Amino acid sequence: MKKYLLAITMAVLGVASVVADDNNEKPGGWDFELPGLKVSKSTTTSKTKVKSSISSTLSFGFITGINQDDGVSINMGQSYEIEWGDVISGKIRVGRKDFLRLGMGFDWRNYRMTDRMFVKDNDGKISSQDYPAGTEPKFSRIHTFSLSIPLKYYHYFNKKMYFAVGPELYFTPWGSLKTRYYENGEIQKITARNIHENTVSIGVGAEVNIHHIGIYYKYNPFNVLNSSFGPKFSSMTTGLKIAF
Repeated sequence: MKKYLLAITMAVLGVASVVADDNNEKPGGWDFELPGLKVSKSTTTSKTKVKSSISSTLSFGFITGINQDDGVSINMGQSYEIEWGDVISGKIRVGRKDFLRLGMGFDWRNYRMTDRMFVKDNDGKISSQDYPAGTEPKFSRIHTFSLSIPLKYYHYFNKKMYFAVGPELYFTPWGSLKTRYYENGEIQKITARNIHENTVSIGVGAEVNIHHIGIYYKYNPFNVLNSSFGPKFSSMTTGLKIAF
């Protein structure tokens, strides 16, 4: 845990040390943004500007499972991600229309399936099993909460359109399991915590944005659960992103 906290601290400090002045077309200069506050400094002047700002992104995407063990079938029509991105962010200009941006945000993901259910046994292991005979399935899902730290390269085609791509680091300190089904007309609910979610993972993301609205794609090859305690499956996400 100490090494994870140290990594998070270093990432936050790194965010505070980078980012760019849009009015300066030369490489260099930096911006540091929080919701409601923007601090920028150009390499051409010694003045630091502070002004109000709304800086972050809101994403909603659908998830599909990949590299799944037998018995796991993550349904993209029901599995989804909500992300509040770039709550803290910084960028540095590396070209006339190019930036490197480091951000930090929060990510919520629900991995759902309906034909089978996730179960946690007495040893703490997660497995995929058939629903009890004579019952009507509703859903079974794994939910995770993560701190996301993306580092992306941005290329602006013009002031309203850009493309971005880069790696994303995830710290996932919390996860849960929930299963619901009908038995004799009554709904049954099974819940569990401490599901041995994969605490640290790295993926890649890309997005295209036009005038604050865009589409994005994410691929994370790491298993969602610790492979010693649960079935193997990783994820791919596509969705919509609003940039403020």
